Amino acid sequence: MAAEQLAELHKLVTGDNHDDPEALDRIIELTGQFLKGDAKEGEITKCRIVALIMKEKYKEAIALIVKEPNFEKTYAFELLYCHYQLKQNEKAMKIVSNTSDRSKNKGFWHVQAQLFRRLGKCQEAAEIYEKQFISKKARMSGDDATEIRANYTACLAESNATKAVKFSESLEQKLWSFALAHNLAASFVEVGRLTRAAEVAKQAEELCKKEIEEEGGDEKEVEAELEGIRMMQAYVHQKEGKAEEAEKLYKDLLGSSDSVIAACARINLIHLKQGETDSCQDWARAIGNAPFSKLSKVQKSAAQLNHCLVLMKGKRAKEQKQTFEQLKRKFPKSEYPALCYASALFKDGGKDGPSRAGEILSEWLSDHPPATECRIALATLHLTQRNIPSALQALQNLGSELTHQPAVVGTCVRLLRKTGKLEEAGKCLDAAIAFWKEESKDANSDEVASELRAASAELKARLGDYKAAAEAYEHLAKATGEVPHLCGVVANAASFDLTMAEKYAKKLPQLEELEELDLDALEALGATSTSQMDVEGAAEGKEQKTKKKKRKRKKRLPKDYDPNETPDPERWLPKWERSYNKRSRGSRRRNKNQMRGPQGGKINADLVASLDKSKPEEDKDEGKKPPVAPKAQKLSSRERRRMKKKKRR
Repeated sequence: MAAEQLAELHKLVTGDNHDDPEALDRIIELTGQFLKGDAKEGEITKCRIVALIMKEKYKEAIALIVKEPNFEKTYAFELLYCHYQLKQNEKAMKIVSNTSDRSKNKGFWHVQAQLFRRLGKCQEAAEIYEKQFISKKARMSGDDATEIRANYTACLAESNATKAVKFSESLEQKLWSFALAHNLAASFVEVGRLTRAAEVAKQAEELCKKEIEEEGGDEKEVEAELEGIRMMQAYVHQKEGKAEEAEKLYKDLLGSSDSVIAACARINLIHLKQGETDSCQDWARAIGNAPFSKLSKVQKSAAQLNHCLVLMKGKRAKEQKQTFEQLKRKFPKSEYPALCYASALFKDGGKDGPSRAGEILSEWLSDHPPATECRIALATLHLTQRNIPSALQALQNLGSELTHQPAVVGTCVRLLRKTGKLEEAGKCLDAAIAFWKEESKDANSDEVASELRAASAELKARLGDYKAAAEAYEHLAKATGEVPHLCGVVANAASFDLTMAEKYAKKLPQLEELEELDLDALEALGATSTSQMDVEGAAEGKEQKTKKKKRKRKKRLPKDYDPNETPDPERWLPKWERSYNKRSRGSRRRNKNQMRGPQGGKINADLVASLDKSKPEEDKDEGKKPPVAPKAQKLSSRERRRMKKKKRR
């Protein structure tokens, strides 16, 4: 009897219909009978575990696995797969960390990459796919290759869309699948190539119909699969400004069976028509009903941020604080509630708003140290308040990966130089160079390290540490051979080692055309500004002044101008000074000898005569009599009294 059952089990396992549901049930039944008699049979146990997994009975499979001795090594892949399917991510990550790379097979690497992608570690997942499957050494082929390529592009679409686009250009069209085209369309959207994204989405639609027809599916299955493509096409139309086309597609997707697509369509539709509806309430309702558990990490992050912004919008200080407390309870691990509340305080909090916003961010960071976005926001807030030491402290506590990013390093160095701490700026650059040289796994690490080394060399030269600057420039010159780096070696080495300076000076390109230049013309060129000299004239030593264009102004004539009448010669004088103006008798006598010029200025006749040099000068003393002293006149008593009164005044 046992022999017959064993033969039947062998036939079921090795047959073509081993994945048939009825065959799997029979395998589970037979293996159960064998294990009751001999529980130590390894092959029987493995058959039962695999059958349970294929029947999606993961908990039963785990219960059977943990009973086996040394199960963590023997059944590491099966255990990892079960925990992954049950979404027990922490237990799955523990298995990954406890399993050595040598013990991992292709299936283990595949599940590990998918686990990393679920946890938001898309870059690490893409690296696993690239190293274990995509590279030439992996030699990937068959149906598994199609699935691997699709998963690889999905990881790149969320981590490095540019690389995904390059991968699509190197891949033959016959190797494309529906899932691959879908992910590539998303990558094209991410890099801003909307026209190409629409073309790839159309191609994905055709591939989807073809694949489902080959599998024997109906139109309902096709429409269900195409909902993701429709969503992407609507988003492309929205980005291109085609509101009507986007609105039509979004409305069609509101009744989707996929809750994620329906929620995204509702949110995008509200954003598209926010001017026509009560957008705050609609946004809050749509985002609040979004299935956060089914979203990816990027989608979940965007949904949480939108939810926080909507609830904070248009509320008073007390309501904002209450909303902040509610959001903290709803999203305990998210830093967006603190960011949105601090932003609202900074914008509408009055004079104390910035300080209160800083307090909120500081309190959040004390309870959640790894909140990088809050730390960057706090550094920005300190910079707006000109609090450079606090801003530096916030930037330097971002963690090794972010602190040594070129943008952060550049900001820290600039702030340190502004405060006069040049030595600390040099140490900051040296630490960043060491990080990118030794610890970083980025593909562009050598290029970033070279840029940082060039900045460090320039700073050391300013500090007077010419030896260190020359060594840095020498390292760059050996790596790149660029002329600026060679010049840096020569300029700095000339201060302490002439042999070294001469050695690198010989590597500089020779000026072969120097003999053809006219040195006198070159000196003249240096003494004259380029705006006053033409290039050809500079070579010949001749100046060519640029002619200034005269601005033609339109003539303005008086309103009552008559070309047939002669203009008034005294039209430039004020009316009260014109000769034909009637005045009192005394004023006429007073201005009787007054002369007037053409522009209205008063001219003294005696002054004009004294300045006239056209006539020959005559001897002033000739014909003149000596002056006679005037005789004193006697004043009457009345005149004397009058003079006294004048003196009193």
